[in-house]
Amino acid sequence: MSFADLKIKSGGKFLKVEAGEPHDIRLYSEDPCEKIIHGFGKEAEPCGGKGCLRCAEGSEPKQRFLVNIYDHGAQKVMIWEFGAMIANQLKALAIALKEEGRSLMDVDLKVDATGSSQNKKYTVTPRMTSKAVPTGLVLYKLDSDLPF
Repeated sequence: MSFADLKIKSGGKFLKVEAGEPHDIRLYSEDPCEKIIHGFGKEAEPCGGKGCLRCAEGSEPKQRFLVNIYDHGAQKVMIWEFGAMIANQLKALAIALKEEGRSLMDVDLKVDATGSSQNKKYTVTPRMTSKAVPTGLVLYKLDSDLPF
């Protein structure tokens, strides 16, 4: 087996999309959990809203979303955290699917990335055919037990 054929398993519960390593996923909710935060990654902290010290210091809050997904490659439920770039793509897809009487939860999505670090760009495209998803999956509670 060559390195190109290796299937590297991740033990984490968050979906991580690297350049050139697309994921086929299925959304489990059309109502993502919304968080307003300052910082990024491990330094992320919730925005305090009106009277927030970080806002007063000039730190602009960022809108983040969380949703349960099923990753067909990892064969498990994961949490997908994303920002406005992906949210706008999902919104456009949801509108197009709604015109056909379908929803985002009816189709598998291919999530791919290009670039690296802060220059990473994501592309979300619907798959023409959807794979079966196991029944009885346990979803994560998105409004608690998360790092921000």
